[in-house]
Amino acid sequence: MDLVDFEALEKQIRGYDEQRERVIKRSRDIQKAAKQAIFSLHRGENDQAAARLQQAEKAAEELLPVIKESPGLRYGSFSNAMEEYAEAVVFKGYLEEGRLPPSSSVQYVETEEYLGGVLDFTGELNRYAILRATKRDVVAVQQAKDLVESIFFAFIQFDLRNGSLRKKYDALKYCLRKLENTLYELSLTAAGLTSKPEDIPEPQADGAMQDE
Repeated sequence: MDLVDFEALEKQIRGYDEQRERVIKRSRDIQKAAKQAIFSLHRGENDQAAARLQQAEKAAEELLPVIKESPGLRYGSFSNAMEEYAEAVVFKGYLEEGRLPPSSSVQYVETEEYLGGVLDFTGELNRYAILRATKRDVVAVQQAKDLVESIFFAFIQFDLRNGSLRKKYDALKYCLRKLENTLYELSLTAAGLTSKPEDIPEPQADGAMQDE
């Protein structure tokens, strides 16, 4: 038995575990900073949001060389944190430009992380729209509804299996329905009516994704 070989293997595994703990710890920092950025964006504190995103980016830059050396470490904590980061960047981009930032403008993230961030962003957009609705900003609510509707139909082309993206997509129709109801309630208020909104058909599309 080659004890030297086993000692080398033990050292290798120990090193991997140490790197894994480092990734988990710093990923929490990324996720926390991204969440704080989103909170700041809702409050109109754009400079603070930008500073929080810079903190997240700094942590991601520290971890990327580790991830490159051991790709398996990306899945789990780091990937979840990058979805949160993508969500914050997309939300910030929408507030600044009024459109959905493309994946090419969201650095550090992979395809599924960007898509997950976009789907999570629709929840923040719904919250933003409700806030605008309290100020009777019909235009902002309409724009939010139109974008969520576009995202809903754009995702139909993806063959999503039963995973996290599929679950988030399935929840998207409820977000869209909330925005539709919000617009309807605003129209009633504008007309001086107080009746309950009629049933609005849930979004449907031909060729919808099938469960596997």
